[in-house]
Amino acid sequence: MDHDVIEKFDTEPRGRQVRVSKRMAVRKLMGLIPVKYLEALEQNQQIASCCRHPENHDIEAWKSRAEEAAPDIYIFHCTCGRKHRRFCVGGGDERPIWESV
Repeated sequence: MDHDVIEKFDTEPRGRQVRVSKRMAVRKLMGLIPVKYLEALEQNQQIASCCRHPENHDIEAWKSRAEEAAPDIYIFHCTCGRKHRRFCVGGGDERPIWESV
């Protein structure tokens, strides 16, 4: 069963986690980021109103372990300074990756 969660965290990934895509504006990656990732921000009533607008964010991708085939942690950085993480668990989730420009 696949699960995904989006939460707010104040720290960067630690330990064996590896960044695989540098931080980029979400608006530049709209066709690449799965719609459900963006909808999770828009519909989350527990975060600030500015954070519910995906276009206000940058995003970066991480692997929880170097051995992962694709990124499984996505960090959304809002213009207000808050960070929201999305964790992908299981093999069925879309896991976009992009080249840094």
